[in-house]
Amino acid sequence: MARPIEGAGNVIPFRRKPAPKPDWIAAYVRFWTESLDQLTVYLDKLQTEEKPQMSDIKFDYPKDEPSMICTRSFDAPVSLVWKVFTTPEHVARWWGPQSFAPVRKVDKLELRTGGKWRYVCEHLSTKGEIVFYGTYVDVVPEKKLANSFGVEGQFPADEAFPEVHTFEERDGRTYYKSYSLLPNFEARDAVIATGMEKGGRESMEQLGQLVDELARELA
Repeated sequence: MARPIEGAGNVIPFRRKPAPKPDWIAAYVRFWTESLDQLTVYLDKLQTEEKPQMSDIKFDYPKDEPSMICTRSFDAPVSLVWKVFTTPEHVARWWGPQSFAPVRKVDKLELRTGGKWRYVCEHLSTKGEIVFYGTYVDVVPEKKLANSFGVEGQFPADEAFPEVHTFEERDGRTYYKSYSLLPNFEARDAVIATGMEKGGRESMEQLGQLVDELARELA
């Protein structure tokens, strides 16, 4: 059984579950594949514009378990990063790639263990809604946030395979880590093959820009 993240304080017990049905994977792949052409055009445009200082964002895909890991740091205290990560008015500005699926409404954000979250995004190419949702499995303010993740009408949120976000402040800088465990390597490889990392990078850059903006206002 795979462990969700290193360190006893971050371990969340998982129950063993069967692999997802093929249509779950197909739906997940179809959603991201439809969005990649738009994202590629957007990123190409950014390449021709003035580039801001690059962040240290990094994605890793371990060979020994079907997980995905994202890390980056922010030049801001953890209290500010946590606030931007968990406050509805801020989430609406950074969650979801602005180039193809921006958040239009933070319908629920019940920041407590057992609480629900639900974000309504707009798919810019179709003008249709994409609704992401889940349950908070564990909430430790300014330290850890774990939640299930699903898309209404495509695949269900499963608390056995949550996203685990951790935050650590060192010398006034915040170090963030996201850990996502998938049911099996087939599911993870299918997600990677869609190029979803590009969308993740865009969202993380939007998060960093908002943190920087608010940090300047507080200076």
